[in-house]
Amino acid sequence: MTSVEEIKANVAASVDQAQRAVLGLQVVTEQLDESMAELRVTAIGSVPPTVLTAISLLDQARSRLEEASTLIRSATDSADAYRAIA
Repeated sequence: MTSVEEIKANVAASVDQAQRAVLGLQVVTEQLDESMAELRVTAIGSVPPTVLTAISLLDQARSRLEEASTLIRSATDSADAYRAIA
């Protein structure tokens, strides 16, 4: 049978992994921001529809990454709460 301390250690390890994932998502989000900025600068003066589509899709991807980060943070908060009462 797993001890309470082992459960707490496993939850802590899971929380750490999730927090590292959030950091990775932040890096990707910053890269998407740079990509969108570059496309916007490139499109100044003539805005081909395909570039607008690309910017829109990148913005949607960025929004979903933010949503994923929020969900992960909520999950880690819940896991930490469980660890506190376990």
